[in-house]
Amino acid sequence: MQNVTTNKQIYLSGGGDEKQSFPLDDFFIRTFPENGRLLYIPVALRGHTLYSTAHLWMEGVLKLHERSDIQIDTADDLSRYKFKDLARINGVYIGGGNTWSLMHELVATGFHNTLVHYSNAGGCVYGGSAGAIAFGKSIDTHDDKNTVGLKDVSGLDLLHGYSVACHFTKEQDEHFKAWATDNKLPVICLPEETGIIVENSVARCVGTKPYTIWFVNGTKSDVNPDESYRL
Repeated sequence: MQNVTTNKQIYLSGGGDEKQSFPLDDFFIRTFPENGRLLYIPVALRGHTLYSTAHLWMEGVLKLHERSDIQIDTADDLSRYKFKDLARINGVYIGGGNTWSLMHELVATGFHNTLVHYSNAGGCVYGGSAGAIAFGKSIDTHDDKNTVGLKDVSGLDLLHGYSVACHFTKEQDEHFKAWATDNKLPVICLPEETGIIVENSVARCVGTKPYTIWFVNGTKSDVNPDESYRL
């Protein structure tokens, strides 16, 4: 891919505010060269009062990490962005909100194919909460209200057949054990304050808490901070 200098990396955040995701965000932001370009996609918040100020929140995140040099392109109409446009971007950040609405918009605009192409060609992508869920095999891992009437639960499938759940607590263990066995899909469960960096199929835990993988046979694996699991 021309003008992209990073190795293929996928960042997944379990959710929370910018202080809770600080360690993962720091790894992501450090991949940007001086005066780099970030494509920020807040469309999962469309219809929410926070949507109009989402770009200010992203500016605050970069300021928190002392990167005022990074140029932010905030996407409103995803149909405007083709692969040739993303080839000039150093990273794509998909924020949280309503997962159904996000996936509907990604597919309706055709941007889902563009994003998969970008990632597979070596682009650096970040998903927070709903954004992280969208990167998985199935997006039906949450309790968001399906206001758009989306029936297809397919995600972008960038994680070797694994799905993602966010805002995970240990009280949900039995729920996701049943989800994995019923859907015959492994699911990565991310608490707030925890994220994952996936590179070369290796998922490294970043943050303060372990993440949990529930497998289709009803067993699980907990991956502690600074430890990795091969997907």
